[in-house]
Amino acid sequence: MRALALALVLLLAACQQDPPAQGARDNSVPPLSVEGYGDMTIGLPIADARRLSGQRMDNPPLDETTPGACSEQEYRTADGDQLWLMFEGDVITRITASSEAPRTRTAQNVGVGSTDAEVRTAYQNVIEEPAHYNDAPAHNLLIWTTPDQSGLLFEVNEEGIVTAVHAGGPSIRYMEGCA
Repeated sequence: MRALALALVLLLAACQQDPPAQGARDNSVPPLSVEGYGDMTIGLPIADARRLSGQRMDNPPLDETTPGACSEQEYRTADGDQLWLMFEGDVITRITASSEAPRTRTAQNVGVGSTDAEVRTAYQNVIEEPAHYNDAPAHNLLIWTTPDQSGLLFEVNEEGIVTAVHAGGPSIRYMEGCA
């Protein structure tokens, strides 16, 4: 009986939980995930993103002479947050929530403003990497759902607070968006 109880405790401890300090996630809006955000899914062509969102998405690509060159487009969510959609080859490869998206959360209820500890509590197999431009203790927390193909990257500042969340494919590792 003790073995069964211990196994149950270990199983429950391994479950990914909502971090307690964040409160409940607003279920009326979609979560940010490796698959995308609501109708804005990874792999969606830009023409479909414009049609589904009703938003212009007309920022020029990084290299205007190359068809399908990388571009980043603003996307306003139903709750007023601003996300950034990265398009490569005219399809979404990454979605970023930063300071303009304080309400956007993952299904595990973490996002901009969460702490390092909350991310580590919410996800298993977290990989810590040095921050791109800030000195330690700033760092990035990377969670791959499919190694090097699909995941989340949380940028964490010197105070241990998440300042940006990138969701999608390998482009979540780009340091400066399309640049």
